[in-house]
Amino acid sequence: MALALLQGVCQLLARGLGVRLERRVAVLGLVLPILFLLPWLVDSTRVLAPTDILQDMIPGAPKLPAVNRHRLLNDTLFQLLPWELEIRHALRDGRLPLWSDTLEGGSSPWVNPQAGVLSPLGTLARPLPIQSFLLGMLALKILLAFEGTWLLAHAVGVSRFAAGLAALSFTLSGGMMTFALFPVTATLAWVPWLTLAVIRLFRGREMGIRAGRTLVTTAFLTAALLLSGHPETAAIGGLFAAVCGLSFSRRRGFLRAFGGAAAAALLGLALAAPHILPFAHRLPLAQRAQETLARSMPGHFVSPWMPITWFVPGHGEFMLSPLNPWTFGRPYQDAFQGPFNWADACGGYAGLVALAGAAVALLAGAGCRRAWPFLGFALASLLIAAQVLPVARVVYAIPALQAVAYARFLLVGCLALSIAGALGIDRLLAVSRRGRRGGIILPLAALGAAAALSLAQNHAPWIVFLWALLAASSSAALCGLVRPRWAAAGLALVVLLDLFPWARSLQPADSAAFFYPPSALLETVRQETAGGAWRAVGEDYVLFPSLLPVYGIAEVRPHNPLAPVSQLRTLSAAFEFAPTTERYFPPFHGTGHPFLDFLNVRTVLWVSPNPVPARLERIDGGRFLPFRLYRNPRALPRWFVPSRVEVIRPADLESWLAALDDGRHVAVGPIEAVDPIEAVDPIEAGPVATVDAIDQRPGRIVLEVSAPRPALIATSIGWPEGWRARTGGRSLPIVVVNGAFVGFRAPAGTSRVVLRFIPPGFLPGCALAAAALAVCAVLTFRRC
Repeated sequence: MALALLQGVCQLLARGLGVRLERRVAVLGLVLPILFLLPWLVDSTRVLAPTDILQDMIPGAPKLPAVNRHRLLNDTLFQLLPWELEIRHALRDGRLPLWSDTLEGGSSPWVNPQAGVLSPLGTLARPLPIQSFLLGMLALKILLAFEGTWLLAHAVGVSRFAAGLAALSFTLSGGMMTFALFPVTATLAWVPWLTLAVIRLFRGREMGIRAGRTLVTTAFLTAALLLSGHPETAAIGGLFAAVCGLSFSRRRGFLRAFGGAAAAALLGLALAAPHILPFAHRLPLAQRAQETLARSMPGHFVSPWMPITWFVPGHGEFMLSPLNPWTFGRPYQDAFQGPFNWADACGGYAGLVALAGAAVALLAGAGCRRAWPFLGFALASLLIAAQVLPVARVVYAIPALQAVAYARFLLVGCLALSIAGALGIDRLLAVSRRGRRGGIILPLAALGAAAALSLAQNHAPWIVFLWALLAASSSAALCGLVRPRWAAAGLALVVLLDLFPWARSLQPADSAAFFYPPSALLETVRQETAGGAWRAVGEDYVLFPSLLPVYGIAEVRPHNPLAPVSQLRTLSAAFEFAPTTERYFPPFHGTGHPFLDFLNVRTVLWVSPNPVPARLERIDGGRFLPFRLYRNPRALPRWFVPSRVEVIRPADLESWLAALDDGRHVAVGPIEAVDPIEAVDPIEAGPVATVDAIDQRPGRIVLEVSAPRPALIATSIGWPEGWRARTGGRSLPIVVVNGAFVGFRAPAGTSRVVLRFIPPGFLPGCALAAAALAVCAVLTFRRC
């Protein structure tokens, strides 16, 4: 049903762009994901997720044979699926997923692009059970990418058959398959469609209704690209679409076409504004963004006789990615011999047929001029991903450019290479639109050069066989020994034999028994933390962040590229918890620190030999060895009246936290100290105020505060810039406590205070989206 719904969307998009999605292409688009995913569909004991890594992480997981081959893809289990579960919980409760109480000490899935709250493909796959979500998403990506690439290739003059090869090559390429389970490819699958739309805008002669609908369709495709979960890939895909649009534009009417494309881009941005504006507000505050801005150019030397020195050290091997499926070894089977990891290193491979076709297009000269934009972008993608020194110097000279993962250029480069390869295949088989046969010397030379470069990387018998079959099919057609259709069938066979097994080897097929298995220990933790809305944490490396929320347990450790640097500063000072791109999973130490009380942590899971603080009480009775469970009896509620308020400078926060001796003591900055509130010793004078929770839902908390005089109420809720406090129809000032958490000034007397979280930029974004929808409606239905 999800595939059928997406097929209907594709038909509407094609109609909106004024192109025809042929029936055979639609059938292949529906059949291809079924065929590719057949092993997972017929074997219910396997899931499309690297679950084997959970065998030794989840207490009580079954003891079964585990391959544990695809542990590199662990973010699917430690980030993507926990985020997806939080979104599902919110939708089930009838609310927008603006806030989660359990993830990362409290965070906003809405602001996080990779959570895919508004992802079109994620929305279609969301009715599936969670264990089938990644499977359904990949099926939808395959259909969308295949049909969009076929339409794009055919629109730039590729024959129907060669367009099918291009679609198959890109859909099964490293661009789509190395990150098949990630939001990267949910975004990438829209790039062919957006590129086709931009080309239609730049080349379209029609005005009136059709032109308006093309512009509106382009705007919706832009919004789909932006909402699909990976801003970097969206930006690179938008750049590719712009390059292709300008390359295929007509001189006559260029300014009007350019204006239409710009209007479509602006409308698309406005449609996606409810998500884009909150993300843009959060991005500068994220630890990962600030970390990348601090990078400096690595040391290097250059030798004109050593090409590898022309690139930033460790990146130059990306240039070899398109040459051979086993350039760096057999993925996830052999010892890795490439740059960074399997997913990054294999991202530029689009198949031997695409490589051969691109080589033919490159040497065909003016006879294949339409391939030049695609060849140019593919080459530029390789150089940028490999960080050739002239490019790298520009990147490191401009701090904002350092935040981009440039290896993602390889993924869009696969699309460019596949289209260029299809144009070359048409030239090779002499079935171009002009119907003329070209010479055979240049194509044969191009094939020989491509084969030599490829086999120089890996000449295993299987690769030699594929090149032999490719050469036999191409040479027979060039020499007139067989009809082009038979040569074409041979090339199609090479694509399938080359990419089908290779792309499948990139996907995990691990045991379904390890998919977040039931755990008696975690059920005990859930019961221990549920009554008072408490949090839990794993000491050292116990239970990586985001695993506890899967079991309904609130966690304090962030595992998110958008984790606010202010929150991580506090965790680093108190517990040495400081994640970076190099140290992705840091340990959590110092559980005897009083800041644990402030953070509302009631339960601590333990397995390491580190000494246990005397303040923690063991409560498991030895039932879950080697895991141990401790209670923190001093844990504070999530909202409380501090016993002391100290005014400190932001630069002194870490040292203040390191010396903290009581969780009820809080610090505020000089700005928050305007009209300061006196600290009162609760033992001598009694409590300054009482705080009771009347209603507590994610993103909305109702507190009853009774205070004889104005009082500061502190909470351990993060993201203070998104929270608002109101009582009796008026706003209360939000105070940032302990550098990263929400506090507010309660008035004297008894009052009911409503705390509500709305991401900054959300409401203006909704207004922009509503205006953009109105404009789109006018453009769609107006008559000229």
